[in-house]
Amino acid sequence: MTQGWIAAVALVFAKYFSYDESMSLFDLFFLLCFAAAVITAGRIGYLAIRRRFRAAGRVLIRLTVCAAVYMLVLIGFSLAEPQREVPIGTTRCFDDWCITVEQSARQAAIGTTRAAGTFCVVTIRVSSRAKRITQRENDLYIYLIDESGRRIEISPSGQQALAQAGLAGEPMTSFVGPGGSFESRVAFDVPPNARHLGLVKASHGWFPVRLIIGEPGSWLHRPTIVPLP
Repeated sequence: MTQGWIAAVALVFAKYFSYDESMSLFDLFFLLCFAAAVITAGRIGYLAIRRRFRAAGRVLIRLTVCAAVYMLVLIGFSLAEPQREVPIGTTRCFDDWCITVEQSARQAAIGTTRAAGTFCVVTIRVSSRAKRITQRENDLYIYLIDESGRRIEISPSGQQALAQAGLAGEPMTSFVGPGGSFESRVAFDVPPNARHLGLVKASHGWFPVRLIIGEPGSWLHRPTIVPLP
């Protein structure tokens, strides 16, 4: 019976939270651990309702130890794995939603708007492999990172200048139809001393990505970057 519940929860999470072309062993391991934790928490509640507090306490201690071991393994992998670099022009898919960094260009100004340093304008293509549904990624955000680890956020003034010039394209969080795609351009105001820039795709949400061992978005893991020429 317990195995049946674990399988059912795993299937639900595989459907709604899978994030790439195929699920890895770590994805499946997380789903099984999460299902086991939910079931164990339910048992703790059941024992507490039946006033079997000592038994509930023992189960709670075992659950806490298992969670601590899992987090230690997660952090260990995050610190040990090297940073991954993806060449420009490579399509990366997260379930059926895909993103491709096509090109980047440096310029001192966009229209009449001048940068404090230098504008780096990045062209990104958003596409969908879905066959029937229209979708978008709501919690998406991107930033640049230099060789020292400094983060450079999207420039509001640069983005406004792109929009006024008709060059911004569609916002990256726009809907994309089945098999469709669109281009989006984003502007970053890069300080003069920034070197070896890379673009990072991230998300505001933390569950379940932050808790999956080996996932680039997991806690303390170095982000996957697309080096910009």
